[in-house]
Amino acid sequence: MPLPHRAFLPFPDCRRILIVGGGGFGREVRCWVRDAWPAEDALFAGFLDGDPSRAGVAGPVLGDPDTYQPMPGDGLLLGVGIPGVRRRLAEMLSARGGRFLTLVHPTAVVVPSAVVGEGTIVCPHGVVSDAASLGRGVLVNYHASVAHDASVGDFCVLAPYATLGGFAGVGADVFLGLHASVGPGRRVGDRSKVSANSCALADVPPDTLVYGVPGRHGPLLS
Repeated sequence: MPLPHRAFLPFPDCRRILIVGGGGFGREVRCWVRDAWPAEDALFAGFLDGDPSRAGVAGPVLGDPDTYQPMPGDGLLLGVGIPGVRRRLAEMLSARGGRFLTLVHPTAVVVPSAVVGEGTIVCPHGVVSDAASLGRGVLVNYHASVAHDASVGDFCVLAPYATLGGFAGVGADVFLGLHASVGPGRRVGDRSKVSANSCALADVPPDTLVYGVPGRHGPLLS
């Protein structure tokens, strides 16, 4: 049976829910808060973003994450879809005492044997299967899936419809684009990217760009 979604609740002493990032994905996370935690939705206070004009009607911008000092009872959610930026913001705010919430949308499937790290978000219709493991701050976007025994490193982003096969693994800060996939048992190194509609059917070194089907490798240019 899937893990009950009420298992992924804000921590008991959470007084406010803040989303780090007020752009498009941050606004989506605001919707997922309403869906996942209807009883706690009144705790939502606003966004942290360097541009006070962002977020709009979704909620107020309460400060810049680069300077914000988390308050006791703040529960933070990562509303940014770029792996390296997710890591920077999370580690910076955690160093100031910030605490990150883990959110699983009620339409997602997370099997009880799966491990889900702190600060992870599993969006609508995402799947985290038997004995799969997600690190800290992972984003599993809508309709993305992590098959049995697969592993996803800290701050990875799986774009919509991205897929990991059974026993596949991706390192930290990896980005899988729209409809990208990693074949069963294959490994993708830290900070690599698999382009949209591409498939990694061989192991991939760190800092590598994968493109095409079957995936070809090239250096990841910054």
